[in-house]
Parts: sequence; structure tokens; C-alpha cells
Amino acid sequence: MPIRWSSVALFAVVPALAIAAPKPRPKKPPPPVKKPDTAAPAATPTAAPPATTDEAEDRGPAANPVPAPAPLPASTPGGGAGGSSAGGGAGGGSADPAARPDAADKPAGDSDVDSLRQEYLSLRDELFKSRARANAVASQLYSTRIQIKLTYTTARFYNPAKAAIRLDGASVYDDAGGAIAGDDGVRFDGYVAPGRHLITFHVEATGKDDDSFTSTTESQIVVKAVAGKDLLIAAKARDSGDIAYEWKRSERGSYGLGIDVAVRTAKAVETAPTAAPPPAKGAKK
Repeated sequence: MPIRWSSVALFAVVPALAIAAPKPRPKKPPPPVKKPDTAAPAATPTAAPPATTDEAEDRGPAANPVPAPAPLPASTPGGGAGGSSAGGGAGGGSADPAARPDAADKPAGDSDVDSLRQEYLSLRDELFKSRARANAVASQLYSTRIQIKLTYTTARFYNPAKAAIRLDGASVYDDAGGAIAGDDGVRFDGYVAPGRHLITFHVEATGKDDDSFTSTTESQIVVKAVAGKDLLIAAKARDSGDIAYEWKRSERGSYGLGIDVAVRTAKAVETAPTAAPPPAKGAKK
């Protein structure tokens, strides 16, 4: 059977075309996605370099993501500071003393001083009146004047080292210089309420010939004050013993301790009552 050259030529051309056709390139795997490091600060994303035409065709749309739009710039601290400055300006305006509500007009200084002076004078007058009333009441409560004398009569032989007088338990006279041996003076002069009162005399003495011999004498008496009359009390302390000088000669001696007290009333001495001072000029009545 005869071979047709046209068929042989066709079969020869087909393998040649198959050999000459370009081989498809293998697809590259996409790069691994890295997880962001939470410890490190996030890096600013950078745009990937544009891929070539062949690579873009091989990777597909996932390999070329559309770049995200740039974030809008946040408000800078400068804007907040500007708002604070405005507030500060408002605060500065309210700090003005003229803008404060408590900065109302006050009375002049002269009127303030005058009102204070008037108040002081009024209070002073009231104080004087109160004192006058207190003196009047005291004159009724303590209308009896009491006078107490104390004398030491044996100062030639004994030295009174200490003397004291107590009236109703309160000390009204205390001396450590031997004053009661020098004169017959008044040791207390004051006022008491009418009624019963307790008087205590205390005397400590030392022998002049021998100071190792000492004595203490204390006596208490009760007196009655009469309203509207003065009460006069005269006490005389003594030691009539001779032990201070007799003991050296015969080793014998004695103490003669005692206090003699004389009490009597007398006509009250008239005293002018304490008057309140006249009100000062400008004082309110």
C-alpha cells in the first residue's frame, strides 16, 4: 500500500511542536505568616514590593493584598492644652476680687471703728454696773468686819520662830520672822458672813538660853459674827516656863504654854459704797 507523504509529515510536525512548547513554571508556596510578638512594640507595616507579572499570576490575589489606608492622625496634646489654657483664662477672670460675690462693698473703716468703740463703752458700763451690784450683795452677805491680833508676851526668854492664823481652815496669816514678838499689831482685817466661825492660832517657839528646847502651841476657838457690827479678837501667846535656862543649873524646868484670847463686838465703821463711774461720752444708754 503506498504511503502518503502528507500523513508522515503531519505526524512529524506534531511531536516537534510539543517539544518546542514552553513548560509551565511550578507555583511557589506562599511565605509563612509570622505571628506578632506581643512583648515587642508593633512595627509599622511597610508596603511589600510590587510583584512581577509572572509572580502575580502565580501567587494569585492573596499574594498581593491591597494596602490598608493610613490611619487618621490622633488629636495631639496641643489641642487639649489649648482647651486648658482657655479654662485657665476663665479661672484667672474669676480670681479677680471685684468679680467675687463676697467682695461686696463694706462700710468704711471709720464707721467700723466707731461701732466697735460704741460696743466697748456699752460693755464697760455694764461691767461697772455689775461690779456695783456685786459689792452691794457682798456688803449684805459679808456685813461683819473681823479683826484679829496676835502677840507673843514672853519674847524675853523665847523666840517665836513661826506663827500662823487660820480662819475657817483658810490661812490668813503666816510669819517666820518673829513679828508677833515685836508689836501688838493687827494680823488680819477682813469681812465675814454673820454666824459661827472657827479660828486657829499656831505658835512655834525656841528657848534663847538653850535652843534645843522648843515648843509648839496650837489653839482653836469659835466666835460668832454679828450682822452690822465689827468683831475684834486679841490673842496673846506665852510660855511662862523656865526649862530653857533652869535645865543647865539643876536639870529641871517647866513649860507654861498658853494662848489667851479676848473677843468682843464693836460698832461698825461706816464705809462709803462703791459707786459706778459715770458713763463715757458717746456711750449708749
